[in-house]
Amino acid sequence: MGERGDEQSQRLLKEVETAKSHSSIEDDEYRIRPSSRTSPWAIPGFLLVMLALLLPLFKYESHPFSSSNPPDVRELQLAIPLHPKEHTRRNRRTLSFDWNVTLGDSSPDGVKKIVYLVNGAFPGPTIEARSGDRIIVHVHNNLDSEGLAIHWHGLRMRGFNAMDGAIGFTQCPIAAGTGFVYDFKIGDDEHGTFWWHSHSHVQRADGLYGGLVVYPPDADLERSEALLLVGDWFHQRQRDVLKWYADYGSLGNEPVPDSVLVNGRGRYNCSMAVPARPIACEQLIGSDVLPLLFGEPTDATKLRIVNTGSVAGISLSADGATLQPIAVDGGFAVRADPQKSLGVLYPGERVDVVVDWAGQDAKKSLLHIVLDDENFRGMPNPALAPHHAFAFFPNGSESGQEIHPPVVTADKQGNLGNIVGATHSSPLTRPARETMVIYLKTQLLSRFQNRPLGFVNNTSWRPQTPPLLALATEFWNDHQFVPFVSSDNMSSEIDIVINNLDDGSHPMHLHGHSFYVLSSYRAEGRSGWGSYNPYEGEPLAPFNMVNPVKKDTVSVPRRGYVVMRVKTDNPGLWMMHCHMLVHMGTGMVTGLHVGRSDDKDHLDVDDSAANLCV
Repeated sequence: MGERGDEQSQRLLKEVETAKSHSSIEDDEYRIRPSSRTSPWAIPGFLLVMLALLLPLFKYESHPFSSSNPPDVRELQLAIPLHPKEHTRRNRRTLSFDWNVTLGDSSPDGVKKIVYLVNGAFPGPTIEARSGDRIIVHVHNNLDSEGLAIHWHGLRMRGFNAMDGAIGFTQCPIAAGTGFVYDFKIGDDEHGTFWWHSHSHVQRADGLYGGLVVYPPDADLERSEALLLVGDWFHQRQRDVLKWYADYGSLGNEPVPDSVLVNGRGRYNCSMAVPARPIACEQLIGSDVLPLLFGEPTDATKLRIVNTGSVAGISLSADGATLQPIAVDGGFAVRADPQKSLGVLYPGERVDVVVDWAGQDAKKSLLHIVLDDENFRGMPNPALAPHHAFAFFPNGSESGQEIHPPVVTADKQGNLGNIVGATHSSPLTRPARETMVIYLKTQLLSRFQNRPLGFVNNTSWRPQTPPLLALATEFWNDHQFVPFVSSDNMSSEIDIVINNLDDGSHPMHLHGHSFYVLSSYRAEGRSGWGSYNPYEGEPLAPFNMVNPVKKDTVSVPRRGYVVMRVKTDNPGLWMMHCHMLVHMGTGMVTGLHVGRSDDKDHLDVDDSAANLCV
């Protein structure tokens, strides 16, 4: 015990010295630099010194799920450990970060690829904050030639429209070799699972993303928490994938990914590679992939899950555990029973689940992830293993592709598409002020050389320079379909009906707002259609006005529709787009111009939005 105690004493003494070196940091602000994170110390330094000196006299073991995880916990588990106790009991602060964006080689699933790095890491840093915090991120673009922008997915950005990171709407790209400071405040009522990602071209699919978790103040912390960033993965650079899709030769068939990653790690079977796509592959074995969690499967754990993928929905199921959804997207509470499977989570969507191992063989429990193949029907990828299993704990089952997902009976199978809100006291007490009808369609037209283009109400979007925020509407070009919505009455709401005229789903994300999903319909088979225009006919599915789920990203079913109820209380220019990157990259983008009725022409421009334009 003597040597071990000395080591622990030395480590604590070093931590005390670190605390002293940052003792000048005020309680209302701390800065997080590229390679370190510091926070105020609530315990006086001399007490820690005494603890360090007395430590060899006691047998001390740190608990793997404590709020102060060991510095190397990320080397022991795949899930990103979260620290809610450090944020729910403190006052509001300003959190400042320095991010250096570069390119580098990585082999996240055994296959070598060029990826985007933030401070040398992929995925990028996870931001943890509390409601009301101010966030300052200094972004340094150290790429050779590419511009970039960062979007804070799910945050409303009330009063900070210019910080939304939407190229073409709120800013121009941050040019290579330059920088930009994102500076905004999280709303006092905002909390939940969010994420940040590039909103420039298709960089998100090559790793330019990370987690963003906002905790409510004074929350009851009953469980340990962790974050899973889960998504499809291509071995080709995404710009090459988009180039293939945008050519007439693709016939509009969506590209099919090669693998699945969880927090930047996966396991690809090198023998499945095809000669047409040569790769540099090092075969990983099951033990090369860390377990999701490190420790003993005692208490239930809260997992915050984000689909970071560029094309595919993911189905989640569990062996040796149950999964109970408790919130979706930006912390909106839902009501659901514990299940063995969750259904499909689409790109951009998030779900918080409680994982419970009670009464089950937890040591051998697995999380199964299956890529939804709805958009893969045109040109299958023989190199793809659509199913991947990840062990929850060490010394149990190994992670791999060959493990079959569990057979889930109907009574244990969840469906995130049918989930309802947690309360029966509906806030929807008045009819919508107006209804907007939108149609989504991918078309191959001869006048565009039969290249697949995404259209919203017959408009295919292209980013405009300067961005719309810096321009009056008379200068917006023909590629902008951004309807005006009055914000004069902040409590009024509108309905948006989104019709999908394609054979695959479209996960649609609305910036700056959340919304209630009142109705969703999907046509049976592939011969019928399920469009809805309230000015011409009756809905094909009932409206839920009692306990609708609230979201900021929703999948519009193939040959179907979704009805959204949106409160127009956040003035600005807010993008709405398909979160499948090849669809957004070929034009499936619209937006809302929310403003005063006396400024429909957007004469009150924000000139600062053009500062980055070159």
